[in-house]
Formats: sequence, C-alpha cells, structure tokens
Amino acid sequence: MEEEKLWIVEEVNKLLGPLVVKVFSYLGIHLNHHEPIPAHVVLALLASITVIVVFGFLSGKPTMVPGKKQSVFEQIFLFVDNLNREIIGHEGRQFIPIVGTLFLFILTMNYFGLLPGLASPTTNINVPAGMAIFVYLYYNYQGIRRHKLAYIKQFTGEYIFIAPIMGPIEFVSHLSRPLSLSIRLFGNITAEETLILVLAGLFAPLLPVPMMALAIITGALQAYIFAMLTAVYISGAVSEEH
Repeated sequence: MEEEKLWIVEEVNKLLGPLVVKVFSYLGIHLNHHEPIPAHVVLALLASITVIVVFGFLSGKPTMVPGKKQSVFEQIFLFVDNLNREIIGHEGRQFIPIVGTLFLFILTMNYFGLLPGLASPTTNINVPAGMAIFVYLYYNYQGIRRHKLAYIKQFTGEYIFIAPIMGPIEFVSHLSRPLSLSIRLFGNITAEETLILVLAGLFAPLLPVPMMALAIITGALQAYIFAMLTAVYISGAVSEEH
C-alpha cells in the first residue's frame, strides 16, 4: 500500500524534494520536508510517463501492413473507438483522446499495485477524485459548448413548470457522479491491494497468487467502467435531445 516506504518515492524526493519545497515556500505554502512530494503524486506521474513512453513506442510510424507494435496500438484504438461509438454515437471518435487516455492511465495505475516496489496510486482517494472532478468539468464544458444556454435543460427538464421539481433532483444527480466515480475506483483497488497484502503476510508465498491473477482482471474492469461512464456522461451532455 502507499503507506509503505517505496524506494522510487524516496529517490524522487531526494532528487526533486528541495526544489519543490523552495518553490512552494515562495507561494507561502510550507510542505513536509521529509516527503514534500507525496507517494500518490510520484506514482501517478510515473504512470503518466509510462503511458506516454509505452504507447508512443507502440504507435510509431504507421504502415500499410501493420507490424506487431502497430497491431497492438490499432487494437487499443479500435477498442476505445467502438466503446465511444456505441455510447456517444457517430461523434464518438473526437472523444477518443479523453476516454482512451483515462482508460490507459487508470489501467497502468491499477497494475502498479501488482509490481514489486510499487503501489497503485488509485488507493489514495485524491487520485480518483481528481480524475472524477476533471470528468465532471469536462462533460459539462462540452455540453455548454454544444448547446449554449439550452444546456440548462439538463438540470431543469424540458418544461419550465417542472423545473422546481427536476432542478434539485438533477443537480444532486450530477453532483453525485464524481463522488460515485471516485469511491468505486478507490474502494475496489484499495480492497484488492489490502487483501493481497494480508494474504502475503500469512507466510504463504503462493497464497496471494490467485488474488493477483484476479486483480489483473478487476484492474482492467475498473479502468473500463471509469472510461465507459465518462463516455456515458459525455453522451448525455452533447446529445441533441435537450
């Protein structure tokens, strides 16, 4: 779990910690000198770099006859493209960068917990919450951008006389979305890592293996659910049915 001392977190703080402390001190913010860069921030940044490097390598220069790297990249692209087309419709392709990046980013972070010396940054509630807030702001921005003032119907309903009833209900419903996204991802990945650590602590080296195998599936499933719900929210925001 993130509470453990992770070597990569210690090394990053040794290298960049003093600079970060100095920069924030100029802003009047005083950080913990022992670990100014929290573990979940280090791990999330590492996941970002991993996604950029790995999928930048896989994309490469496209050819008419795809090789192994290009085939893998194309399968990932088609996976996200099909997801968006099924949920958002013919406009889904323009949202591949957002939905696809979230899926790959969360997948990478979830799998970090299965690697020795690392942990899943999604076990810190700040990481899922940050992504959920971003999704909330993004789909509402797309709705306003598409429908202008008519987007208010998302919250008031189609007819003005039911606005006093629909308004509060829809408002609470929309506000609950980032909370739901956050808690679902945080709770599932935290439970997985906790169970794996408990099993490993029973002095049976092979005991956590089945759970780790299951975590490969559930880690991908949680990333998929987050990406799918993002596509659902975008679809609702940009839909012409307002």
